[in-house]
Amino acid sequence: MLTDEEFQMWCQRLQLSPETEAIITRIRSSPPVRKVRGRANNVSGKYPSPKMQRSIQFESQHVELWGCYGMERDDDVLEYYDQAIRIPLQYRANSGRPTTQWHTPDFFVLRRASAGFEEWKHAKLLDKQAASMLNRYQPDPTGRWQCPPGETYAQSLGLSYRVRTSAEYQALYIENLKFLQDYWAHPADADLALEKLVMDSLTAYPGVSVEALRNAHPGLPLDILWAMLSKYMIFTDLETSRLTHHAQVFLYRDEAEMAQAKARVSSTIVPVRSLPSHFIFDSRLWQAEVRDEAVILQPEVGTPLILPLRQFQHMVAGGEMKAVTAATPSPMTQEMRQILVSASPKAQEEANRRLREILAYVRGETILVTPRSVQRWMVAYRAAEEQHGCGYLGLLDHVASRGNRTPRVSDASLQLLETYLKEHYATPQAKRAAAVYRLYREACSRQQIPPVSERTFYRERAKFTSTEVTTLRHGRRAAYAEQPFFWYLDQTTQRHGERPFALAHLDHTPLDIMLVSSVTGKPFAKPYLTMLTDAYSRRCLAAYVTYDPPSYRSAMMLFRVCVQRHQRLPQELVVDRGSDFGSVYFETLLSRYFITKKERPAQQPHFGSVIERLFGTVTTELLNQLRGNTQASKIPRQMTREVDPSHLAVWTLERFQARLCQWAYEVYDQMEHPALGQSPREAYAQGMELAGARLHRLIPYSEDFLMLTRPTTHTGQAKIASSRGITVNSLHYWNDQMRSPHVWGKTVPVRYEPYDMGVMYAFIEGQWLECIADEYGEVHGRSEREWSLILDEWREQQRQHGKKRVTVNGPLLAKFLEEMIAEEELLLQQQRDLEAQSIREAILGTLVPLTPESYEQQEIRGEIILDFTNLPRYEEYR
Repeated sequence: MLTDEEFQMWCQRLQLSPETEAIITRIRSSPPVRKVRGRANNVSGKYPSPKMQRSIQFESQHVELWGCYGMERDDDVLEYYDQAIRIPLQYRANSGRPTTQWHTPDFFVLRRASAGFEEWKHAKLLDKQAASMLNRYQPDPTGRWQCPPGETYAQSLGLSYRVRTSAEYQALYIENLKFLQDYWAHPADADLALEKLVMDSLTAYPGVSVEALRNAHPGLPLDILWAMLSKYMIFTDLETSRLTHHAQVFLYRDEAEMAQAKARVSSTIVPVRSLPSHFIFDSRLWQAEVRDEAVILQPEVGTPLILPLRQFQHMVAGGEMKAVTAATPSPMTQEMRQILVSASPKAQEEANRRLREILAYVRGETILVTPRSVQRWMVAYRAAEEQHGCGYLGLLDHVASRGNRTPRVSDASLQLLETYLKEHYATPQAKRAAAVYRLYREACSRQQIPPVSERTFYRERAKFTSTEVTTLRHGRRAAYAEQPFFWYLDQTTQRHGERPFALAHLDHTPLDIMLVSSVTGKPFAKPYLTMLTDAYSRRCLAAYVTYDPPSYRSAMMLFRVCVQRHQRLPQELVVDRGSDFGSVYFETLLSRYFITKKERPAQQPHFGSVIERLFGTVTTELLNQLRGNTQASKIPRQMTREVDPSHLAVWTLERFQARLCQWAYEVYDQMEHPALGQSPREAYAQGMELAGARLHRLIPYSEDFLMLTRPTTHTGQAKIASSRGITVNSLHYWNDQMRSPHVWGKTVPVRYEPYDMGVMYAFIEGQWLECIADEYGEVHGRSEREWSLILDEWREQQRQHGKKRVTVNGPLLAKFLEEMIAEEELLLQQQRDLEAQSIREAILGTLVPLTPESYEQQEIRGEIILDFTNLPRYEEYR
């Protein structure tokens, strides 16, 4: 970011008017004017910008977030601000009526020689928006998009307005930037000897692959190569292949050498670009994805076509495959689309086979059928090309059209059937199909129309039923199950990251098991589980069990467990839109450790399918095997005393937490995962080998980290009073350092332990000091939640006595707590805190300084081994 002096010099160099300078100054010093929320299927969130040293909002993970990464690595961008200001756009609507729309551009960007607004749009959706707002979005002759009303307003201030699209960046390029973020955003200490070794190797063998370089120097860490790439000491084409594919990543000393190597390859054969590469072939739009020695061509409509890599390259070189941008409109006509949609997958697979044989025959390669068959297919291809403009349609067989296709049902019967399905079946009443059929038969009898048979009725009903019909009958949530289950950026991006700790999912769930009290041995309650799972390896990074409902406290304890076990936190975190994940404490911790928060769309759990499936595995593989599970209670009419979970429960919270962690960290961790073909532990080790150790990003489990996991007040600060000290949560705290008069009246940062209100921490004179509560004997060991219940009851009792302003008084509070000792809700919270106390103490443990050597030893061992022989043993209560 620019300093105030640098900003003034920048304004003078650009000769900005005082009005414009005032607007930019206000933008630089003000928070965003609106809070973004993901719409439809958008995954919104916050990106902790290393350049801006603040969190930047993004409304879509593959539009605005791509823009953030691009601007982070663009040296021409000095500063950028999200949702900075609202501006009026004046233009004529499609009806011709003048209109003024208030609009908030996604970013306000300061560049070295300019400043202006930037609105980011998805390339595929911009065509639709331009059709609905002809005078707002328009393409220019170069293929770029413009916003004339935005440009008019910006020019009046001496600024610019740009419409940018996701087509400007390749998904692969952005993924590689994310992969290298640990190095360009957080530089590691340089090893000059190893850097010289790499440069000498590239001087001797320019264009050597990462795999060959490591084979020549087995001791060379990957971290050195990634750090040198991030610092532009060496170069590779980030748009060609993923950095984890070591055999396909070629290194060069400078950009000129890399460009020359690419030119030499281009002179022999046109190189294939990884997705998103869009091509037009046979009047259809295709997307190509390279996998080893094959290319998967995904058409906009139809079955994918797989071609050998060499054959595809020659088609590109010969002009048969024409490369286009993502914004290029499809040349497919409605007639072509209808024919392809009507063709069965089997017919399209046969057409793909015929097309591959034709391409091989034309190039003189070996074919698997007779030449006469290929020649007959070529005649059909040319005929379809002349008739429809697409030769592929001539290769579709017509086996499904054989036989007598004359309809035996009258048009009147089918039309009446469609009417009754719309008016009686696709309704919120959700009438049974049999009832609708009876109504239809009666209507046919009245109108003297022959009805269709019951079998035909159900066949037509199956064709009629769609996601929209399910929504009308059962609601949006019921129809959601029919939507695609996987979430990803596009077909070029790996669904779940490309290395461990690149992407993780965090969520809470109630567990289907009844636990007993460790004090009384009686059935107590069902616990809540909070889990953090790595999306790449499906490994359970941390688990925390508590009786408290989901809150930021559970998330903070989970982060403590993760750092205690792995000394790392994920680069991106996927959460739902719960209030606990939007708290200032939670987001402060994420910003401090540069974790990008991604929020799943509301009421769409498929976007968190990784952790939702893990919760299901916990239930089926572990909980359902334990006494006290609640399977029987799900059918209350059939439940008897013999299977009642309340009578079968034997597990205490502490013992259950230990066994669940053993299952998650040891058993599940070594079981073969069906989606991976290997165990999560093996996938994790393999991913770390491909991505590098990244030791400079280790997080020590120290007092500094614990302090960040402790919550603070709404403002994050509190004022020091000369006599009372600091007041937090209606409690007075004191430390001997507060006796000094020069700290009186100062406002200092504060934090407190959410499970012990007896102490609080204040940042005084450059250090965190532990402050003791005046009512320490009454509040020590009480959690924040319990204390909140006490204060609510206290204030309500005082209001009943006519007091409008209620303050905490020590002696009265002590007397009140004695009266509250029999209150059920307070006792219940005290019981919950008591049950989980041993678990929290085990998480806090002993703080040991972390060194790279200790981490390497831990990685060699595979994992921290829990010694269950040292856990306290209790007799079974009967």
